[in-house]
Amino acid sequence: MSERPTPRTLRYHSSAGARPMSAGRVMLIGTIALVLAALFNADSLYATAHRQPFGWKRTVLTNLAGPVRSLSSTLRLNEPRERIETAIGREPAASGGPVEEVEVTTVPRESAPTTTAPLRQPTEAEPLRLWVGGDSMAQDFGAAVERVASSRGTFTPTLDYRISTGLSRPDYFNWPVHLRDDVLPTDPEVMVVVFGANDAQPLEVDGTVRQVRDPEWQAEYRRRVGTTMDLLRSAHRRVIWVGQPRMRSSDFDHRMGILDDIYAAEAKKRPWIRFVDSRPVLAGEDGGYAAYLPGDDGQPELARQGDGIHLSRFGADRLADAVFDVIDGEMDGGR
Repeated sequence: MSERPTPRTLRYHSSAGARPMSAGRVMLIGTIALVLAALFNADSLYATAHRQPFGWKRTVLTNLAGPVRSLSSTLRLNEPRERIETAIGREPAASGGPVEEVEVTTVPRESAPTTTAPLRQPTEAEPLRLWVGGDSMAQDFGAAVERVASSRGTFTPTLDYRISTGLSRPDYFNWPVHLRDDVLPTDPEVMVVVFGANDAQPLEVDGTVRQVRDPEWQAEYRRRVGTTMDLLRSAHRRVIWVGQPRMRSSDFDHRMGILDDIYAAEAKKRPWIRFVDSRPVLAGEDGGYAAYLPGDDGQPELARQGDGIHLSRFGADRLADAVFDVIDGEMDGGR
């Protein structure tokens, strides 16, 4: 009987004489790979570090990312990523430098009009252009507004929300610039705006980090809100600024109350803004946070998501109905 030949793969392994790499060599190769990855992505790491909430973690990250970015720029290792992002139509990573401020011509309060012309009565042939957007609260709520608008047939709705955004950190996403460059050119006649859920965080004011309860923080945030409201002004447009609802966390709820007071006060100064206080719309019988609210049949319906912040579909529909009550009241002759 002839000898059975050794399988080819076994012959290869038995004759290759390969020796496994030592743990030290593996760690060295891994470290080199990490360093190269950091250098090639230094701009992105630097921008991400600067977008972190103000505090010791942000300080440590920016102190580490700065020298890495400087070395990457010196060696021009950041250029391949920039070329790739430009080629695929994506904006290169932000530099973490100065944030563009939107310049708005503000009408002096003493000469500002106290009333505005009503919205035109829409028809299916000539629907009202409606834009709804903002932070993550606009995701489910905005979808509810879209549903109501589409069901009527006299609105052309557009939903535009960005998770983890707001007016506090334009270095992460600059809403005034986006509104100016991308939204207002479409000339919406009704704008439903919701900000705040991500805004109750520290701000850097004149080189000093301020907290939500600080007067300096509130003055700066008030300025940003007023600037955004002025930016949206138009003779034929109505802006519905929606406040934040009650929150399950008492501390977070208190901070949202500070923001809502700012929205309401700034809206009162501007006749083209209508502030919708969502707290009574979504509050329980005692006026506080309520996870469940009675539905049309009187039975409890889930109104909030499990995080105690965002809205369920039922809660979003409830708030959308309240917003359309305001829109209907703004139309020429009413609904």
